[in-house]
Amino acid sequence: MTSAIPTPTSGTNHLVVDSLHVYPLKGAAGFSPRSWSVDERGLRHDRRFMVVDGDGLFISQRTNPRMALIGAAISDAGLRITSAAGTLDVAFPSSSAPTLRATVWDDCFDVRVSDPTASRMLSEVLGVPAQLVWMDDDCERLTSVKRGEPRRHLSLADAAPLLLTTTAALEDLNTRLMRGGSSAIPMDRFRPNVVVRGATAGDDDEWRALRIGSAAFRVSNACKRCKVITIDQSTGEFTGNEPLATLATYRAEGPGVTFGQHLLTEISGMISVGDTVTV
Repeated sequence: MTSAIPTPTSGTNHLVVDSLHVYPLKGAAGFSPRSWSVDERGLRHDRRFMVVDGDGLFISQRTNPRMALIGAAISDAGLRITSAAGTLDVAFPSSSAPTLRATVWDDCFDVRVSDPTASRMLSEVLGVPAQLVWMDDDCERLTSVKRGEPRRHLSLADAAPLLLTTTAALEDLNTRLMRGGSSAIPMDRFRPNVVVRGATAGDDDEWRALRIGSAAFRVSNACKRCKVITIDQSTGEFTGNEPLATLATYRAEGPGVTFGQHLLTEISGMISVGDTVTV
């Protein structure tokens, strides 16, 4: 992609990538590489597999928090799923694999049906009939016009190709949680793709364009959060109203709350832990 973006200017803080997180299976746990390629749909392979019900509607932690107990990584063979039922390697479906119509929020599009053995495993773990599907590179799902033009091809993510958070924002939130008598929470509650270290809490609300490694990004909007951030990712259980209740005291936006920023890729490339983030 060759879209022009504003010329970045260095801020007063030295910003670096603290960690990267790829979630090959939407709603499941992911893995954290040291370096990874990024393209128009986000981190390569991020949220390209998905679990759907009998009507093709996506299953997420919102409706089935046990999704958090499924691990997903990219192996030489394709997708590697790890759960209480065992470990299974799933090949990427071929171009001749059957398709079905899937729905993610307001978007409907065709996806490839994946390994039926994996679907049986996922059904067992989740306790409901489930089918594993995959989005190929030809899928025409696009970001909403509300995120600006030009629109970008989107993965199976809810709204945007990437999510960025900062360690400073989490430290600020945890200070507020503990002051109110609640326990601190880890960053995995927010399921970010890119975590940045070196910022001051709230700095990311002012960011509009970023360069990381050989890639460049546009910040489209703050991420509105839902009840998924109240799920303990290690147990797959809801834990109450926190951190939503505390975020509502200082991160309210309309009826919701925000934490982190959605990114659109302007220039594809490679990004790594330790890379300087230029704003």
